[in-house]
Parts: sequence; structure tokens; C-alpha cells
Amino acid sequence: MDLEHRILKIVSSKNSYIHDDCAYLSKSHQLISTDTLVENVHFDRNHFNASEIAHRLFVCSFSDIQSSGGYPEYALLNVSFPTKSFKITQQIVKFFRKLLTKYNIKLIGGDTTSSSKIYLSSTFISKPIKKNKIINRKNAQVGDSIYAFKDIGLSKLGYLSLFKKQYLKKNLLLKSKVQFLKPKIINYSNLFNRYKINSCMDISDSLYFSLNELSVQSKKKFFIDNLKDISPLLFRNFNFNKYLSLVLSSGEEFMPVFTGKLTNQYIKNLKKKRINIIKIGSVQKGRGVIFTELKNFKDKTFSHFKNTYLNV
Repeated sequence: MDLEHRILKIVSSKNSYIHDDCAYLSKSHQLISTDTLVENVHFDRNHFNASEIAHRLFVCSFSDIQSSGGYPEYALLNVSFPTKSFKITQQIVKFFRKLLTKYNIKLIGGDTTSSSKIYLSSTFISKPIKKNKIINRKNAQVGDSIYAFKDIGLSKLGYLSLFKKQYLKKNLLLKSKVQFLKPKIINYSNLFNRYKINSCMDISDSLYFSLNELSVQSKKKFFIDNLKDISPLLFRNFNFNKYLSLVLSSGEEFMPVFTGKLTNQYIKNLKKKRINIIKIGSVQKGRGVIFTELKNFKDKTFSHFKNTYLNV
């Protein structure tokens, strides 16, 4: 068990409030999620500007609330910084507030203090949601289809280009760097409210990790037979093994992988709104995750604790 999970075990043991990506406040019927960014761990100023740092802080909790079936209504912001970093910290806060305004989320408080480097923490609180409307990881049903959003894999490619100096063609370089530095914000709460979504997990660590976690918690077999359609751009530019490695191990995508039953017409209608959903498999009786297109995959999942990829 790694250091992060040893801490999580202490705080989550016999704690009925803690769910999957969020906690649930039963008296007020609200989801709550919090995330922290630390300078030189989650971002460094050689690669990230103030807008990108604020964007990353926002999307972390925004995606967690949505993947649990809710939509954020309120936010808290905690900021610690050294005097020499006041200017960029001020810019980060301004950009963060702009995002809150854009997505109709109210900032209701927070805290500031001095520190040796920049520490940022955001907490999002959802609009009221009934407990039976919360989407958990454990409720995948036999007969469900398994869905993911298009273009998973670009975040890791952006990481490799920036920190491992991997050479890329210009179009790949630009798109992957943008996805890593400023991940796409997708408002998919209306999709989840309209259709019965049985299980869901935000892809923070990787698609590979998330599929296995959903399978374990739901005690169902996840049969994955369509990975090639997830990212056409990557599929065209890499051999199949490299492609699968990027799609399955890319972290910090901040998109959901989920199970349910969407109609083909609805998926087409979403595409017109530039929301691209790919059916990648089905939920069956049994245990484990079966990949029809995969052999000898080495899990190189993203580690939030170390903010890097394992074994890269």
C-alpha cells in the first residue's frame, strides 16, 4: 500500500460521509469535493502560467462533482504563498474567479496565509441532490454499455513532450500540450441527469485504473472491445501498442468513464454539440476487465501523490 492510500485508509475507515470522488452531506443533500495543488509538485512556473494553474485547480473539483451526478453551486478557495510570489498568486485568483463566474458557481469564502511556496486548495459544494441520484462506482449493471469521452491520451502525450522531450509533429505537439496544461472542461451534468447512468469514475489516474476500479467495486466483468475509436488522432500517428499505452495510461484527463444505456440518436445529438462519446465495451457477469485488443500491457498509471507517471 502506497503512502497516499495509507493516509486515506485512516480518514475513510468507518466514515459514512465519504463516497467515491466526493463526500455527501445528507442533511443538506449536497456533494462536496476538495483538491490541492502544490508548486513544484503539481505545477512549476517554467511550464505553467497563472491562467493554466487556475484552470487546473478548477477542473479537478468540477469534474469530481459532475462524475458523482451533481453540479457545483458554491466554492471555497484557500491560498498560501510567499511575498515574492504575490503577483502570480493574484493573477491565479483572478483567473479562478473568472471560471467560477463562467460556470455560475459562487465563491463563498476561503483563507490566505504565507508559505515558502504556492499552495492552492479549492472546495466545491454541489446544488442539492437526492442520495438516490448520486452516481457511484459500485452500481454497474449487467447489460450496461461502457462509455468514454473522445481523445483520451493527449494529456500524457503533452506531459512526455514537456518533461521527457519526446519529439512530436506540430499538430500533435500543440494539441497535447494544451490538454496537459489546460485540460478541456466538459459540462456533462445534463447528460447524466437525462439518462440513467449506473456507475461512473473521473479519469484522474488513467482509463486502465478506472476500468479496473469500476469492475472491482461493481463486482462485474468489464468487456472492452473498442479502444481504437477513442482517439483517432493518436491512432493515425502511432503504432497500435504505443496508441494503447497512451489511451490506457494517460492521467489527469478529467473526463468520466461510465456505464449505462444511451441511445445511438442521443450520442449523435451530443456530437452536434461537440460532446463526443465513444462506446468502448459492455458490462457482463463475472469479474475483471477483459481487453480484446490488448496483450502484455504494463500499467504506467499517473500518480497524483508524486504527480508523475509510474515506470516512465
